[in-house]
Amino acid sequence: MTFSENDIKDTVARYEREYDRYLKLCARVAEICRDIVDANAIRAQVTSRAKTPKSFDGKLRRIVAGNKKPLSDLDSVFVHVRDRAAVRIATYEYRHEAQIVDLVCKRFLSEAGALPIAEVKDHLRDKPNEDNYYRATHVEVFLPLTDLVGTYANVARVPCEIQVCSMMAHVWNEIEHDLGYKPMSGSLSPFERLKLKHLGNHVRMADDFISELLVATDQRLGAETTPFADVYDFVSRLRGWFPGADFGRHAGPLFEILRPLRLLTPDAIRRQIDLPDPIASGARPRCSVLMAVVPDLGNTLEPETSDLMLVALLPKMARIFARAPSSKEPGAMRIRDIAEAYLKASAKVDPDA
Repeated sequence: MTFSENDIKDTVARYEREYDRYLKLCARVAEICRDIVDANAIRAQVTSRAKTPKSFDGKLRRIVAGNKKPLSDLDSVFVHVRDRAAVRIATYEYRHEAQIVDLVCKRFLSEAGALPIAEVKDHLRDKPNEDNYYRATHVEVFLPLTDLVGTYANVARVPCEIQVCSMMAHVWNEIEHDLGYKPMSGSLSPFERLKLKHLGNHVRMADDFISELLVATDQRLGAETTPFADVYDFVSRLRGWFPGADFGRHAGPLFEILRPLRLLTPDAIRRQIDLPDPIASGARPRCSVLMAVVPDLGNTLEPETSDLMLVALLPKMARIFARAPSSKEPGAMRIRDIAEAYLKASAKVDPDA
């Protein structure tokens, strides 16, 4: 069946009527993604967009002209053209991409209601002879049922594509897309292709430079009595206390609960921990004991994260954490739950407390 001009117009008209759904969906998914990067103290920028009706029209026409997808009727377009709502997470450091993808897959669902499947695209690795430096991970997600309430009830079963890449990779991806993807621009000249190749090489090197720069900054700011500049500084200066742990995970809420307590330096925090150095050697067994005494914590406490520091602080700080100002933010509620569980089990966990 040929997809006619009238079919295209009818499809675009439907998209225009439903456009607000895609705007709403990508805004909500972006909000959740910002919560993810903030809670795990990952430096990243989150942006979102719903494909405009004009852009949707252009893409549909390219698909029809190239016979790229099996379009048979209006409904088939919405089955096969998937990136109508999209969110991009651009990380400062390349090493954080996989971590964010893992967190995203745990937070959202696939169309079948299972964990989403991430598609890693690295064209230089997969097609090394093409000098294509595109690199990003794509995940198609759907909102879980718990999110489909109120104004979001009408975005059930509507997909949103999340793209995760480093900021430097994003620079090359966008420039190459604008120069080479638009059909009206014609084919790239040999000079343009050469410069894109040079840019791609520089972008890959820049990913390493940024990581080295941030390490140097961490070292410069690493004094024990210097206040943390922000949650990223908090993570970078204290992760060394817990080798092998993903200290950034859950660090955002922990940092926020420590701030009003004036625990703003490594030295101030260390004075509230009753364990000898290395702290991790005592914190890990304490986590195990706590989860054994309070089995429900097995679904809450994550010993190889910043929860190691949280548990190390509990003997002196549990009552304060449990009385922290009321907040519906999941991370803050989680800390209060762990502190309350520790208080209930304190006689068994730490008889000398």
